Amino acid sequence: MRLLIHFVLPSATALLLGCSPEAAPGASPPTFHRDIEPLLQKSCLGCHAQGGTAPVSLASYESAKALAPVIADETEARRMPPWGALPTDECGPPRPFRGDLHLSLDEIALLRAWSDAGAPEGDPADAPAPYKPIAAGLSRTDLELSPKAPFAAAEGSDSFRCFVLDPGLTEQAWVQGYDVLPGNRAVVHHALLFIDANREGEALGGESGSYECFGDARLSETALLGAWAPGTQAFELPPDIGISMPANALLVMQVHYHPKPGEKPSPDATRVALRLADEKPSRALSHLALGNAEAPFRDGTGLLPGPGDRGSVEFRIPAGARGHVERMRYVIDFPIPEISIYGAGVHMHRAGVDLKVDQIRAEPRGDEADRQCLVQTPAWDYNWQRLYSYDAPIDELPALRSGDTIELRCTYDNTTENPALAAQLIEERLPAPQDIVLGESTLDEMCVAFLPVVHPNP
Repeated sequence: MRLLIHFVLPSATALLLGCSPEAAPGASPPTFHRDIEPLLQKSCLGCHAQGGTAPVSLASYESAKALAPVIADETEARRMPPWGALPTDECGPPRPFRGDLHLSLDEIALLRAWSDAGAPEGDPADAPAPYKPIAAGLSRTDLELSPKAPFAAAEGSDSFRCFVLDPGLTEQAWVQGYDVLPGNRAVVHHALLFIDANREGEALGGESGSYECFGDARLSETALLGAWAPGTQAFELPPDIGISMPANALLVMQVHYHPKPGEKPSPDATRVALRLADEKPSRALSHLALGNAEAPFRDGTGLLPGPGDRGSVEFRIPAGARGHVERMRYVIDFPIPEISIYGAGVHMHRAGVDLKVDQIRAEPRGDEADRQCLVQTPAWDYNWQRLYSYDAPIDELPALRSGDTIELRCTYDNTTENPALAAQLIEERLPAPQDIVLGESTLDEMCVAFLPVVHPNP
């Protein structure tokens, strides 16, 4: 089992389920134009608009009214909108997240109250300004990379496919923006972009230039360039930050295909657009990937003791275990005293239900707490993976110093009450849950945190 640990430096469960607040005596129920349409514009129409990636549009009163109970159910269950980084009682991130789609508990309750009231339209004069989609694409495209050949996903089953893309860079370059351009939006569910400095993808892809790759890109050493999911806009960095793309490196794009039931998908050829810096930026962004520790390290960090350990510390999720927790710790040791945390992302498989990432500060810093939660995904869904960027100027980003510790707390549900795991057991034709260990297969597990960090560019 390879460790997904790679330092890339240049040298709320209480979700008001089924509960809606009782209106005060004489109070009017929420209406579409006054109360609901603004919420849909904020958190839903990025996908659920005419021509969007979602199968239905919610842009009109008629379409939203027809789906009012579904909207209430899906938002209460936190399946929609697809935004996993939720505030909880134990996690208030140090900065707001850019492009935050999540709905507050009050907003979710408002959607339920509207549905329960019969989804009244209200006065069209109360409607917000017409929805305007955010302009798509990069401010400038310098490279556009396409697969060697299109890929047709199998009907009725999810596929994870890696495409080997060669940017043809003979010298080191600095990526300042990327955009994923799905060829068939009906089936492209999300994508992860990996930098393959050693060109290992070449052999894996062979003549077709692509290969199966559930879990990760199957590369022994890689760096994450970024992630994309429907509703995500093109990612662009400020002018003085760039991501290093070594000379002759390949880009490996992992695409998750999710065909609609009963439909035979047409072939897809998803492309990637890149914007490169005109000159070397003063700061570099790298992705610090921590996790998948199989055992404790000599200093007592790495995998920590947990429930179900049999004699020695081990990563094992017993069959039938619900709320099983595995913890891992990593002491940060950089050649520079301080860097900035640009955001955070996490990764697990089907048994995963919650992942929390904490920064434990080695030394007091004014009035800052010793422990700071960086991100938590209390309703983890493998099908919606993304990086969450902090919405703050560079000099106001959270600081990470040498000697600080990053702690991962990964929670799993290895029972058939976990819908994602139950569906996978059916697909694998297994009668019951099995013990789960670390690994890359569908019914193995992972516990990984990605921290994009900004540091001086020597």
